[in-house]
Amino acid sequence: MKERRPAGFKGESKLYVGNLSYGVGEGELGEFFGEGSGGEIVGEVVVVRGADGRSRGFGFVTMWTEEGGRKAIEGCHGKEFMGRELQVKEPNERTD
Repeated sequence: MKERRPAGFKGESKLYVGNLSYGVGEGELGEFFGEGSGGEIVGEVVVVRGADGRSRGFGFVTMWTEEGGRKAIEGCHGKEFMGRELQVKEPNERTD
């Protein structure tokens, strides 16, 4: 673990991931981001689900470092994953 990180530390760079396949799981998404960012460490992956347990088509990936977040945006935004072209950005960033 990095020096002086609190016990619950998940990472420094939280990313919004949109246009997910409804069948995607956290494990698959985490692997994709680890590979797409050149092997950077993925701290946490959350696929947002409805009351029925089905994916709502978006989620969040937290990369361990800010650099890892930049690499993940560059390496994963617009890439196809499970038949869908992903939208990857910092949360609340507009994409007009």
